[in-house]
Amino acid sequence: MTGGYKAITVIGEGITEKYYIESLRSLAKNNFQITPQELGIKASNLADLEKAISKAIDKGYDEIYCLIDMDSKENGASSSKYKTLKEKYHDRRIVKKKKGIDCYIRFIETKRCTELWFIYYFDYVTRHFASYKEVETYLHKYVADYEKHDRYFKSVKDLHKKMLSCGGVLKRALENARKSVSARDQTDSTDMSYSEMHYLLHALGIEE
Repeated sequence: MTGGYKAITVIGEGITEKYYIESLRSLAKNNFQITPQELGIKASNLADLEKAISKAIDKGYDEIYCLIDMDSKENGASSSKYKTLKEKYHDRRIVKKKKGIDCYIRFIETKRCTELWFIYYFDYVTRHFASYKEVETYLHKYVADYEKHDRYFKSVKDLHKKMLSCGGVLKRALENARKSVSARDQTDSTDMSYSEMHYLLHALGIEE
């Protein structure tokens, strides 16, 4: 895409990612076009994720970031399918010279789900969460009324500002995410929680 800016699309697997990315628009310091995309599917539907990536490539985006909740990607058939998809696209540049396409793709993982990133606004934790409910219960220590529901997201209007209003700090979230990835990379354990969201915010020019 042209126009003097990088055209970035962020593909999320559900409504949480959609509303959160929308809330970051005003924070981007670089001249980005941010286009959140909600797949509207269960996270396990990797075929639709691949279709969304392919469609974004053909539209000519400069960069594509896929927000991945790992809670359904580490067991059974979903695990092998996810690894295959990640090997195909993650940290790769797709070039189609005849179509003028030059696109970088990166997967941004959070285990178990995006709500862990919200916790990182307040606290650093890498403990194993056995279910989404456990993550939500932990988040309620800081954001007591949080609900993973379209009605709730529309009522708060801005998820990032909601975290700040409850005492959260973006700089802390970024530091905690970096720490969690470093800890993950230094262990063989597959039970650790972590978030790579700091990579996305760096790409958007959001550093604190």
